[in-house]
Amino acid sequence: MIVIKIGGSILEKIINENALPEILKEIDDDIIIVHGGGNYLNKYADNFGYEQKFVTSPGGIKSRYTDKNTLEIFTMVMSLINQKIVHSLKQAGIKAVALNGESFISARRKDKLVILNEKNRKMVIDGGYTGKINNIDVEPVNALLNKGYIPVVSPIAYSEESYLNVDADRAAAYISGYLHARMLILMTNVNGLYMEDKIVNEADSEYIRNVINKVGHGMDKKLLAATEAIDMGVQKVIISNPFNDIMSGTTIYKKAEVSKNY
Repeated sequence: MIVIKIGGSILEKIINENALPEILKEIDDDIIIVHGGGNYLNKYADNFGYEQKFVTSPGGIKSRYTDKNTLEIFTMVMSLINQKIVHSLKQAGIKAVALNGESFISARRKDKLVILNEKNRKMVIDGGYTGKINNIDVEPVNALLNKGYIPVVSPIAYSEESYLNVDADRAAAYISGYLHARMLILMTNVNGLYMEDKIVNEADSEYIRNVINKVGHGMDKKLLAATEAIDMGVQKVIISNPFNDIMSGTTIYKKAEVSKNY
């Protein structure tokens, strides 16, 4: 089984060019697709005239702050993206089902967030409607896979308080771990992880942990998700540009049984 996460940076290109069926031809295995959609969300929030907020963690990771209005827009936009992806697959004769993450992803709402303010000092704010994943119910996903369908998952989670926004990269990591996927592919608009202007072809998860704070916004979350997936038993994680080669880029393993080209 392979879990594929489609990053927001290439999502519009994939949808507009109806490229996903061709990309998936390279894969001969059960597939689960998880999608992001930050760029879409930005566009629709602007259309609605709503200014979004972003925060930075003490670890340097930047993320969207999800208040109530952002949550409503997020939910609508994720549903739209989900339907677009499923429609493109079904047009190509591929069995696919839209699967709202709230149906099987459970999360705990973050009561408080520790962030860095404009003076780079720590401060505590309300957690909003962002969730930390605590469980994946594998039964509905396995039922679809057993019937030959590709589940297309939106990054929305269930909690007793409310549905929640969860990071799509980390949702893909948890899904791959809980469903014992052999591989997680994080598709993005670059050919992998670059350090000092050179691509890192292979690395172990220890190396990746050490460079998370040395890369830019977007890649940092992918690296964090990669280490989480590896910790949960996924054999390898590939960060790749599918318009180049979905199976090439940066491959991350658990142990340092890789060529030391970094």
